Amino acid sequence: MAQDMPSEKPQLSLSLQEAVERAREQNFDVGQAEYDVEKMRGQYRQTNAAFLPQLSIEETGVSTNDPLNVFGFRLKQEAVTQADFNPSRLNDPDAYDNFTTKFELRQPLLNTDLFFERSAVKKQLEATKEKLKGTLDYARYQVKDTYYQLQLMYNRLSVIGLSLETAKENERQAKNLYEQEMINKADYLAANVRVLELESQQSKVEDQLQAVQDNLRYLLNMDEEVTIVPTDSLQVRPGLSDDLIDPANVANAEVRAMEHRLSAARQMLKASKFNFVPSINLFGSYEFNDEVPFGTQGNSYMIGATLKWNLFSGFSNMGKVMESKAELKQAKLAYESKVFRNKLDIQQARRSLDQARKQLRFAESSVEQAAEDYRIRNNRYEQGMEKTTDLLSAETKLQEAKFQRLNALYQYNISMATLELLLEQERVY
Repeated sequence: MAQDMPSEKPQLSLSLQEAVERAREQNFDVGQAEYDVEKMRGQYRQTNAAFLPQLSIEETGVSTNDPLNVFGFRLKQEAVTQADFNPSRLNDPDAYDNFTTKFELRQPLLNTDLFFERSAVKKQLEATKEKLKGTLDYARYQVKDTYYQLQLMYNRLSVIGLSLETAKENERQAKNLYEQEMINKADYLAANVRVLELESQQSKVEDQLQAVQDNLRYLLNMDEEVTIVPTDSLQVRPGLSDDLIDPANVANAEVRAMEHRLSAARQMLKASKFNFVPSINLFGSYEFNDEVPFGTQGNSYMIGATLKWNLFSGFSNMGKVMESKAELKQAKLAYESKVFRNKLDIQQARRSLDQARKQLRFAESSVEQAAEDYRIRNNRYEQGMEKTTDLLSAETKLQEAKFQRLNALYQYNISMATLELLLEQERVY
């Protein structure tokens, strides 16, 4: 039916599995989540500075007539002579140039707070990876929901199309009977109004279909103006077994991400506490001094170690500890809230699935009963034994029963997709 619909846009036939695969590669939210992982991976790499050495090279050129610096530069260049000790030359030297080529090495030795900060960043990286997985799962869920909506809209148009054909035939019969004065004008107008009502419904569903098309193209990152035609039919798909639908099974990607954030908050609290512990770092440098750039006339080195202990920082460290404690409590509360919320969501989705099954069985019986009722009334109407309003009422009930069945099918599939998302039980379609 969908392929026979007139459209100026080119059509793209797409199965649900193909749509899900495309979302995995093209979805905007998935792409942003991947960049978040890369960003956090870069931040984690920066923490290597907590234990890896830092090496730098620096070239500095100066020109001065400051007595102390002039004598010091000549001494560094190993160019001091007896004449340089002349008092007049020491007190009033000429301008002197010095170029220093310096290699400097810094080696962290003991920075306990930085080690805990590194551990916290690693936990945040793991949380970001889990967030990416959760974003992928949710993107697949959105595609499934929109794809089911697309199937629903096409099926509604199909039902309306069949009803419209029937209504036009009823209108034609009513017109003939009215011309033969077998029914009154009100009955004939009722048949005409039914046709107009269905045409209005058709126009409304077509607008809804375009909105669903736009939403699906956005989820799949499709710039081209194409009409997506579902190749899969809207039907009851194999579901999850009851032993997998367990409200206690709440460890999905989003929960694991929050668990990693909770661990990161614990590490940051330890890091803030270890700000009170002294740090030890090594350093060394080797330099050349000359009157020309990058010269090597004089050379020297220096090595050493620093022990630093911040005894009082204006309550800055104490404030960081208080802040870290609050963030840890907040992360713990958010984690517990999410676990509890997931249990409730799983229970609700399971109830929704059970209700959809019941509604589906009821809708199937309703369609069967309404179709039989319409067939009987139509036969009686053709023999002039039934009122036009009764026939139109039977046809309307048949259409509503078909809509109810379609809605039940959609609700069943989206409830199953919700359980798959919450339980991370992805199925291949």
